[in-house]
Amino acid sequence: MTTGIVRDRSEKLGFPPGSLIFVGEQKTDNVVLTVSNYDVEHFEEKTAASIEDCLSYRDLPSTTWIHVCGLHRPDIIESLGSCYGIHHLFLEDILNTAQRPKMEDLEDGLFIVMKAFTLSGDETTAAEQVSFILGENYVISLQEGNDDIFEPVRSRLRSSRGRIRSLGPDYLLYALMDTVVDHYFSVLEVLGERIGVLEDELLVDHTQETMPQIHRLRRELLFLKKTIWPLREVISAMLRSETGLIRQTTQFYIRDLYDHVIQVVDSLENYRELTSALLEIYLSSVSNRMNEVMKVLTIIATIFIPITFIAGVYGMNFEFMPELKWRWGYALVWGVMIAMIVAMLNYFRKKKWL
Repeated sequence: MTTGIVRDRSEKLGFPPGSLIFVGEQKTDNVVLTVSNYDVEHFEEKTAASIEDCLSYRDLPSTTWIHVCGLHRPDIIESLGSCYGIHHLFLEDILNTAQRPKMEDLEDGLFIVMKAFTLSGDETTAAEQVSFILGENYVISLQEGNDDIFEPVRSRLRSSRGRIRSLGPDYLLYALMDTVVDHYFSVLEVLGERIGVLEDELLVDHTQETMPQIHRLRRELLFLKKTIWPLREVISAMLRSETGLIRQTTQFYIRDLYDHVIQVVDSLENYRELTSALLEIYLSSVSNRMNEVMKVLTIIATIFIPITFIAGVYGMNFEFMPELKWRWGYALVWGVMIAMIVAMLNYFRKKKWL
């Protein structure tokens, strides 16, 4: 995957609403258009050179799926909008990859934005925006990068497994969204494993890197919650939509998708509570370790206080101190000091301070 220039929202300052300016990180060099057309009897798949190559499928009674990988070419997105009659404000939302998940009713379709999460090689979470446009006989999907997260759907279409080739574009939209949500569960499994590793590390012996790892995990979970939580409203709005493009048979599957999103949100809440507990355990362990150090130092200081007193008394060098000229005076002082140390250690053990 190639990373290009990152463009911020500040670059759009002063432009009128609907201006098609890409906002985000360029994640691929080329924009790839893939067209799939199918019904119960046939399936056709090809890579299109331009949006105009897709127009021949528009009036067919079969279902057409147009998938766009790469959003950094506003001219291609504008051409897509012109060919399929998509309002410029929705095209602007497609190009702005910092969008919040949402759903909008078009005149003859639905426009949906959601976030897709995948795992990179080092098991960190990578996010990208995915947009969908549902029409009477077509579905258009657009994503930032060129990692085809919808390959399982393509495989089902090619092999005609299940009911996907007989239930129309609304079921295809459900299948694509369900694939995105399935990736959420994969990410949650990895996050759960990371939480388990941190918990074991805290219980055994944590290091200075433990605290930054907990903070990174908390930020990651917060980001996931902020981007997945609105998806509940999106799916609920799909069920209430009056466009007539989502049939009653497909609504049952969308309700199941809603349940999956609720499970993801609940898992995120549980993980956030666990990370908060991990942070408390870490702070408590640091405090306990400091208390142990202070206890040892206090015991050492307590032992040496009377010894220092005795050494101070016999270091005053007064002339008339009878022990100074006594033959066994030095040995007696050492014996007294050692006896005091032994007595104090036994007392500490009896009190269970050691």
